Formats: sequence, C-alpha cells, structure tokens
Amino acid sequence: MVSERPMSLDPLIDASDPAVVDVGHLLYRSLLKLDSTGYPTTDLAASYSVSANGLVYSVVLPPNIEWSNGAAITAADVLATDAFALSPAASDPNLATALRGVKVASSGQSTITFTMPSPRASFAATLTQMPILPLGSLSGTSLLAVARQPTLPLPTSGPYDVQSTAPLAIVLQPNPHAAVHPVIKSYELRLFVTFADAAYAFSQGSIDALLATTPEELSTLLKVKGAQAESITVPEFVDLMFNERDAALADSVVRHAIGIAINRSSVVSGALDHRGGVIQTSPFSAGLPWVGPPSIEAISPTVAASILDANGWVAGPNGVRHRGSTQLTFTLAVPDIDPLPVVAREVADQLATIGVQVTVVAVTPQTFLTGTLDSGDFQLAIDAWNPVPDPDISAFWRSNAAPPHGYNVSGGTPDPFLDAALDMLAESPGRAVRVSAAAQVAALLAADAPAAFLYTPRVSVVFRSPAPTAPMPSIGPESARYDDIAAWELH
Repeated sequence: MVSERPMSLDPLIDASDPAVVDVGHLLYRSLLKLDSTGYPTTDLAASYSVSANGLVYSVVLPPNIEWSNGAAITAADVLATDAFALSPAASDPNLATALRGVKVASSGQSTITFTMPSPRASFAATLTQMPILPLGSLSGTSLLAVARQPTLPLPTSGPYDVQSTAPLAIVLQPNPHAAVHPVIKSYELRLFVTFADAAYAFSQGSIDALLATTPEELSTLLKVKGAQAESITVPEFVDLMFNERDAALADSVVRHAIGIAINRSSVVSGALDHRGGVIQTSPFSAGLPWVGPPSIEAISPTVAASILDANGWVAGPNGVRHRGSTQLTFTLAVPDIDPLPVVAREVADQLATIGVQVTVVAVTPQTFLTGTLDSGDFQLAIDAWNPVPDPDISAFWRSNAAPPHGYNVSGGTPDPFLDAALDMLAESPGRAVRVSAAAQVAALLAADAPAAFLYTPRVSVVFRSPAPTAPMPSIGPESARYDDIAAWELH
C-alpha cells in the first residue's frame, strides 16, 4: 500500500514507503541476506569475511553474474550504490547513517572492502539492507537523471524485471539472467492507499495475497472464504519501559515485581490474537534466534505480591499498594498504533491483580518519541522498536545512549559491567563471542530491570486458496515474504 503516486522503482528513493521496499526486494539483491536464523549470509556475494580486529569487511562477487540486460554486475556497481545511498538523492536515513564514515574500495571487478572507523559487528546486517543498483557505468549526469526519475525501471538482479507500470499497478516478468528463474511467469503488484481498499479487493477476489501487520487486519482477511495465513516473526521488539526517576519505580523491587507479574502468553493469545507476536523475556528479538534460545516465561503474580509485601509495599483500602505516602499508581503512555493500546490495557489489567494501578494514555504517534520518551515525560511506556536486524542494542541500553544520543530513556544508574558487555556485543565480529556477550547483556539487564520485555511482533501474509506451495520464511522483515518467490507455484 502506498500513499503517493507514481511509486519509485528505486529502493533507495522513497525508502519509507513499504511498497517501495517490497518492489525493491523483488527487483534487486543485496550483497548479503539473513538466513533462517536471522544471521547474515551471502546473497549477491559469493563470500564475505571480517578481519580479526573487526574493522574490514571484504566481499567477493562471483564470476559471470549479470543484470537483467546481460551487463556484468561488478564492484563498480557496489561502490556507486554506496555513494548514491549517501547522497542527498537517496531517502533512507538509517542506511546513510550506517554507511557514513565507512571507506569503500575495490580490487579488480569482484572484490570490495568496507573499512570501519571503529569495530562494528552490525555492519554485516547493514549490508543485508543495501540493495545493489546498476549504477557503476553511469556518469554524474546519468546518476542525476536516475535520481530525478525513479519511476523509470533500471536493469535488475532479483528474480523479476519490470514489464510495465501504471499509476495503480506494476507488472513484473522473470529476469532472464536471474540466479533462480521464477516459476510464476507474471506477477502483478496492485497499489492501494488504504488497507480497507486492499481488504475489499482481496474479499472480491481481484487480488490473491495481502500483508496483515496487525491482529485486527489479520482477523479481517481471514473472514474471507478460503483465506489462509503464513506468519513471519520480524526482528523487532515491544517492551514496557520504566522511568527510574519516578519515586516508586526507582525501587528495583517494584520493577522486578511488575516484570514477573506480566503474563506475556496471555498478551500474545489475547491482545495479539495468537498470530500477532511471540513472547519475549530477554532484550533480544525472537526474530533473531541465532542470538540465543527461545524465551521461557516465568510468571508468578504470587511471588510478585510476596516480594512487594516483604519490602513494605502494602495494599491500602482501595487495593492499591503504597509505602508511606508513595503509591504504586502509574500512567502508562503508549503510541496510538494498533495493537499497542490493546496490549497496554491488557498489561494494566494484569498488574491490577498485584495492587499496581495503571492508567493507559494513548499518545499521538508523531509526538511519542520526542514528546514523551526523549523528554522523560512518562512513568511507564510501551513502544515497538525496529532496529537494524542485529542484536547490537547499545543505542537502547548503554549509559551514554540517553537522548539525543540514543534511546536509553530509563534514567537509571550507569552500569559499567553492562556497558562492557554491550561493547563486546557491538564490536566483536565472531558469532560465538557475540552469543556469549548477548547472554551477559541479558543477565545484566534482568538484574537491573530497566524494562520488561513483552513480545516480538509478527506479520502475516494472507493468501486466497490456492496458496503458493513454497513456504514463507518464518523470520525476517516484512519484505522477506518474497525471499523464496522464485519457487512459488500455484495449484
């Protein structure tokens, strides 16, 4: 679904439009992609390696790879794409930030090196988010023309090429030089301004598949006869944040009690209607399973009540706990984006059973980050975070990541041990070392309790029967639903 016409066919222009990202995923490959565990592996590249000090990423292209027009894909295309992503013509600020300061060089036609100013283990994940474009042979004038006319198709490297475009549709045909030739010979993407318009078209049979990003959308689509869904766990997370500047929340006992009183399984089965999320008790998204084992929930409202009792937080006549003049009465701020307000109300209802009174306040999404979180104008807050698909969460929890330098909004006491573990996770190129560092980070955050981690969101692709025979990937960003599209066939 898009909000503007005509739509860009260049995934580095109008990158905030999900439809542009989706179409780009069908047309272009990146140097790397995420495997079935969420770990970076080769895509367009034949191989990649990281120097022992974590500063140099070396990528080698395979021989004889071609764009859809038969021209060779070379290191020059990678260098030109990098330069374009950093230029004012591009519109992906997250990618530009990740590439800024990185020196890119090539050796011959096939080897590219990326040299970091400092070790950054998440850079491999960054390379999964940079589609390589056929820009290596273009002059400055031609590059400017590409930027000015992003609706004109370029040669592609993905499974499909552009056959035709119209204001409300894009028709794709197989890329004759693709690594894997698609079984489906024609693929049409129809563009809708609203979900309601798309859902109606789905119910009438004029489109065969549609993405549902919330439980409400999924429920709507599954009412259509013959509809069936495949879910993808995305590399995001939703947490309940504590403002430790608050008199009651400064007590770690209160924070721990809240954390163990929340029944995340009930949140997932109730507010999220089963398919909307996966429980998460650690700071790492279930969409990155390589980082560690699945979450195991330890719910005990009884224990939560007991530790509050033992620390002087007793129930008053109205059932709300207090210690002296300080009551466990909080406001829970949440952006007004489905399903977060419903999740917040579920959490509030659960906490009421242990004598914690919570009032949910929905905030305009556009002002939630700067006006509520960054300013510290909250007691409790729930939000969804979608960082680069990598476990480096320094921007959320390192002591020097307070706004405007990051998203550590808890106001807690700096923890040098946590900072050291986060640095190891952020800088080490070794997978085993990162897994070990992630375990340390999880343990230290569990002890500090600056937040209660709730769940990892899911999105669902809903098909009308018959659905494609090739399975959807179980994890990845929304566009990952097209990872195996070349193998799709309808029966």
